[in-house]
Amino acid sequence: MSCRKSGWACAALAVLFLLQGTSFAQEEAFEVGDRLEPFSLEDQHGEEHRLGPDIRVILYSRDREGGSVMSDAMEGRDGAFLTARGVVYVNDISAMPGLVTRLFALPSMRRRAYPILLDREGELTARFPDRSDAATLIMLDDSSLTSIEYFDDSSQLGARLQALKPESGDLGRPD
Repeated sequence: MSCRKSGWACAALAVLFLLQGTSFAQEEAFEVGDRLEPFSLEDQHGEEHRLGPDIRVILYSRDREGGSVMSDAMEGRDGAFLTARGVVYVNDISAMPGLVTRLFALPSMRRRAYPILLDREGELTARFPDRSDAATLIMLDDSSLTSIEYFDDSSQLGARLQALKPESGDLGRPD
């Protein structure tokens, strides 16, 4: 059968191959044992932070509900609390409309007593594991993922953060 006689069948096959190609092009989420390459993100004040092998924990969310769990868990805590534990707080805000980001989200974030690293394009955190309506706690050892935990309750997340052993060092500070 030629594509001239059966144009619809050829078109359907072409669409099928295109769809398969896009599914192969999408990378899978990081898993325990994967290595995270160093990268940089700006915080809510425009300061650049480099995330490298000295980071022990990434607190992450891709959606508003997960972000609320994280911010509620951080109530009464500051940047020194996160720094002492090697934690960086990261939000993927790429799905947020720009006007909402500028008029509402950023002014609210700027009142926080800790840096919130922002992935505005969603590319750098695209492979970060996440669950809808939950915060993700990614544990690292020398840039390798050692565990992934999900929290939909801010008090449980707060207790988990509190249980992290403080270490000295200048982790996650601006360059």
